[in-house]
Amino acid sequence: MSPHPPSSADCVVMGGGPAGSAFAGIVRKYAPHLDVVVLEKATFPRWHIGESTIPVANGVLDDLGVSETMRKAGFVPKMGVTFVWGEDREPWNADFLATQTLGVTSDPSHVIDVTGQSFARVDPTRSASQRPYTAFNMLRAEFDQILLDHARHLGADVYEGHRIRAVDRVGEDDAHDVHWASEDGRAGTIRAGFVLDATGAAHVMSRGKRRGDPQMNNFAVFGYLRGARWKVTYSGRREASTVFIAAIDHGWIWYFPVRDDLMSVGVVTHAAHFKASLETADPETLFWEGLRSCPEVAGLVEQAELVDDVLPDGKRVGCCREWSSRAEAVVGDGWAAAGDAAMFVDPILSTGVTLALQTGHRAAYTYLSGRDASTDMRRELWGAYVRYMEAEYGAYRTLARYFYGNNRSCASWWWQAQQLVNADGHLDLSDHEAFVMAAAGFFPSARAFGTNGEAICTMLDHLGRPRADLYAILADDGVPEPAALRHHAFAPLADFRLELRAEPGLEFGRQGKLAVFYDLHSDDPHMRHRLSARPARIPRYLAPVVEQMQRPGRVCDLLDDAQTLLADAISDPQLRTDLVLQLVAAAATKGLVRLQPDPQARESA
Repeated sequence: MSPHPPSSADCVVMGGGPAGSAFAGIVRKYAPHLDVVVLEKATFPRWHIGESTIPVANGVLDDLGVSETMRKAGFVPKMGVTFVWGEDREPWNADFLATQTLGVTSDPSHVIDVTGQSFARVDPTRSASQRPYTAFNMLRAEFDQILLDHARHLGADVYEGHRIRAVDRVGEDDAHDVHWASEDGRAGTIRAGFVLDATGAAHVMSRGKRRGDPQMNNFAVFGYLRGARWKVTYSGRREASTVFIAAIDHGWIWYFPVRDDLMSVGVVTHAAHFKASLETADPETLFWEGLRSCPEVAGLVEQAELVDDVLPDGKRVGCCREWSSRAEAVVGDGWAAAGDAAMFVDPILSTGVTLALQTGHRAAYTYLSGRDASTDMRRELWGAYVRYMEAEYGAYRTLARYFYGNNRSCASWWWQAQQLVNADGHLDLSDHEAFVMAAAGFFPSARAFGTNGEAICTMLDHLGRPRADLYAILADDGVPEPAALRHHAFAPLADFRLELRAEPGLEFGRQGKLAVFYDLHSDDPHMRHRLSARPARIPRYLAPVVEQMQRPGRVCDLLDDAQTLLADAISDPQLRTDLVLQLVAAAATKGLVRLQPDPQARESA
């Protein structure tokens, strides 16, 4: 590698965090002939907030080939999330963890000991696991260093200490000139065939064109403690833990180990409350007041001290605000954004670093799939990338609002205001709908439900008190069999259409290309949580039938109309009928139409 950035490259990645490293690594792994340059303004290792993954990140780490390195890095295995949230102060887990000491005791600061993981509530045929599925709690300085070094190992040219001065599009072409400046005073320009914006909060490509979420305009003050006791242990040992999250009067706290004797701790409140509090106290005082106001943690930190060797510049506490925001545009001709540069959601669910990995990975697959495609197909692929991001982030945002809107354990003015402001977080769900939203789309990474155990339905069970036979619902989506479906009427619940959808073809041997197909899509933000539920590969020639479904009707009439609408595309009448019934079932499963028995139905053609 040259000591200076080249004058041209196939890809320039702006930012060497998880999103940028994942993109660079995947592109080089599957297309080693491409020149990939990473420009990172910091010199690693460097501190960064967001120190916990969720298990769906493991698939990206596997594809990169870095999982074993992560396992040997000394990070604390994360078994899930433990909450004190809802109608009482009883701790509860969101990951089907088996525990010995879960519950309210005379000492709220008691240690919770995890002994395994059981999925009996949702799958009685599945045996319990003595070792829970895990993710990582870690210091980002170490985690991000491993990712960036691995991208370098795969052949990406990485230049640290190089900031982005400007990016200019070259005429009407997809190429861009990326202007950089280094710490030692040098400057230059790279002509890039493609640019990935992974600059995080700097969001270079969308600077000044970003929308915040006023309903979650939160502020955090955080630090690192030595001498603090672990809240959650594994089989009596400080070998693995969870992220512990607890509501307090004016917000909530996070508390989890990133090393054996180093605890990451943060106090989150609304920005307006934080600003008012600063009139009488400094951030460090507010940090300790928030921590000691939490009975489940106060006893664990009696001997703890804030350290000054983790945060930059010897600081003991740090502050961060405006958690939730998104770029108005996340793709353009010849560029795309990933990670925080595209969107960021409130940290209540520890999604930041995982979404950065996922979107960097997905952007790489999209780029590789579109290189040899037509201009129109390339734009469709990036359109599918945008819809994927909107569904993932939108579902997490909705779930975060649901949390803020359903905390009844605190009576302060702040929580009462949250329940009013976030009224859309009060989801009016039946038992069936609660589970479908959780296991089939509300938690956006529903594909991980069976393999990673990061199921969200226990959260809904605790907060909203749904009561359902979860396993029965998992096995039965409630949509009638085709023979019975024709005796139903349907009514659309939102406008929807056929759009290209793309998923990483990991099941086909991880060749770095997307599996491309058409599926139902709606622009209604209230439906996005359902769109990543069970993918439905729908032939594009069914578009006229989808158009017919935008108005209430009867399935038997739709089948009759399809015989004419599909006559040119399909010669077999029975195949036309079967495909339309599958289409109706897919629309119902995704919640795009409501079905009801039609007593006037007749046998259709």
